[in-house]
Amino acid sequence: MENMEPEQNQETSIPQMVEELRAGKLPRRQFIRSLTAMGLTAAGATVVAAVAASRAFASKPAPVTHADESTKHIQLHQQHLAKQTQGDMGSLQNDYAPHAIVEDSMFNQPFVGRSAIMQRKSITALGDLSINVTNRVVQGSQLTVEWVATGTHTTDFPGMPATGRTFSIRGVTVVIRENGKIVRESIYYDMAEVKRQIGPQ
Repeated sequence: MENMEPEQNQETSIPQMVEELRAGKLPRRQFIRSLTAMGLTAAGATVVAAVAASRAFASKPAPVTHADESTKHIQLHQQHLAKQTQGDMGSLQNDYAPHAIVEDSMFNQPFVGRSAIMQRKSITALGDLSINVTNRVVQGSQLTVEWVATGTHTTDFPGMPATGRTFSIRGVTVVIRENGKIVRESIYYDMAEVKRQIGPQ
């Protein structure tokens, strides 16, 4: 009976699974198996597991809807990425619900509400940022995106003054939408790797 896994249903979001892992309710091996069963690559699942283990930010449950609009979800995300890489902050803030929550591995606390989210975006903005999407998986209202971000560290980050060094960071973003708006965005990447690549030499 040890090998039996609880049935993962479409309503379980990755941030909820992260909390179960952190609370000791979900074994790490099962967590990674569940992520790969949801369509993440082994590399993507490892990134999320590493962030979960580091407790980089404390997730809080967010509502999950049952709408299955995969194509629309992917189109909205492509538009969101275009706005982000073009620095179109005015349009970008409209992608979020007024009560949206964004969790980012660089910060210990989540950002709640459009104003706080846009403040975070301005803190982490980079002029030459490029995001290459390597995998997308949609389950209900949850979109999971694996990506590689490249650019030059020309902006001061919290505790990390700009060094001008280039970087290439692998990560995973989980986006949950309601009525076309982002209600939760969880961004997982290895901060130790970020510091290794962009920190002072």
